[in-house]
Amino acid sequence: MPIAVLLYLASYIDRANIGNAKVLGLATSLHLTSGQYNWALSIFFIGYVVFETPSNIIIRRVSPRWYIPILTVIWGLICALFATVKSAGGLLAIRFFLGLAEAGFLPGIVYWLSCWYPRTVLGRRFGILYSTVSLTGAFGGLLATAIHALDGTHGIAGWQWIFIVEGCITAGFGLLALFFMSSYPENASFLSASEKRIVLLANEADHAQKAGETFNAKQIRSAFTDWRTWLWGLVYLTIYIPVYSVILSLPSVVIGLGYKGTTATLMACPPYALGFVIVLTAGWTADRYGKLFYHYVAAILVTIVALIVLMTVENLVVRYIMFFFVMFMFIPVSICWVWLGSNVGGANKRATAVGLVFSLGNIGGAVSGQIYRAEWAPRYVQGHAINVGCYVIALIAGTALWWSYKTDNERRDREAGEHDKGGKQDDLLGEDLGDLGDRHSSFRYYL
Repeated sequence: MPIAVLLYLASYIDRANIGNAKVLGLATSLHLTSGQYNWALSIFFIGYVVFETPSNIIIRRVSPRWYIPILTVIWGLICALFATVKSAGGLLAIRFFLGLAEAGFLPGIVYWLSCWYPRTVLGRRFGILYSTVSLTGAFGGLLATAIHALDGTHGIAGWQWIFIVEGCITAGFGLLALFFMSSYPENASFLSASEKRIVLLANEADHAQKAGETFNAKQIRSAFTDWRTWLWGLVYLTIYIPVYSVILSLPSVVIGLGYKGTTATLMACPPYALGFVIVLTAGWTADRYGKLFYHYVAAILVTIVALIVLMTVENLVVRYIMFFFVMFMFIPVSICWVWLGSNVGGANKRATAVGLVFSLGNIGGAVSGQIYRAEWAPRYVQGHAINVGCYVIALIAGTALWWSYKTDNERRDREAGEHDKGGKQDDLLGEDLGDLGDRHSSFRYYL
């Protein structure tokens, strides 16, 4: 978990620091138009969409212990090279390659963690992991402001120092991960033989995960033919558009409240601090009480209300307070990480499905750079309206998934003659799901 959290914190700082760099001199130095800046935000995710799915198939062939740290070093060095950019064209090119290098990291980490923990304790782990995104908003703004104090040192502008320092820190984290990361529980050097057996038995009992599962092309193909994979892609698309658009643009949106420069980056920090707390809380309650779908729905409804208030109210204090409630947007993402990974059986199918769904979701990242356009400032009513529309679609798609899981569980209970189980699963010790994976009659979906 410490490795995953540190690397994920670094990845989000490196992808979102362009928002802070913009208000601290990047746009002025490169003479960027609003359209060029928006495309710089969007092109990052094109690399994501291209490489996420093949990357998660590769990770089944290559040890995560080597693959994930090497990716981290590469994107950290690319981030540092942002300081050499002299034009809008150069910015677009390097943002594309940053996205290509980062693409395999997040789906790889989500898959990797799902190989270590039973479904009933993933909520807290993914809550801890994803809460670093909101921490990025708070810490990233403070860090960028502090680094900007180097403005002019050795003839290098403050915004360039932001990329140099943050990129080098990330590459350093990647090198450290090479020494401390373990691929899977069965080959973890920090676990004793009895501890390895406990972890492996817990995962086998929960979702029939076996130690040393081999590469299986049939399971990989089944991820592409399962209709739920594509519906999950729609869910991720519609919850990622609002999250990415707010993360990338919040410093600029805060300027619409009357703040400028470093003050704008600092005023964007407190809402993210609340986001950090509520994501951790949601992860704990998801593990304690289950009911992932209810967490998902409640968080989306709170966010929709906050966005509608932002669209309709002109009072600056009220609008700033609403940004705290917008931070509920982080909860559906962390909940969906648990929900998706818990309901795909078979390591090969799960790795492929996670990669494909993340690829589809990050099409939303490409769109998100166009949500809060400069010509819609200072209220950004159109941007908030687009995000409300996305959440309405996410509610419909999420409800369809929940209903399909619920009815499948009930049908399998009836077929097994277990009318009072309520979709609860017996342990799967010794059970071989084969190529059927989650379609096996013994598997129960996590609701």
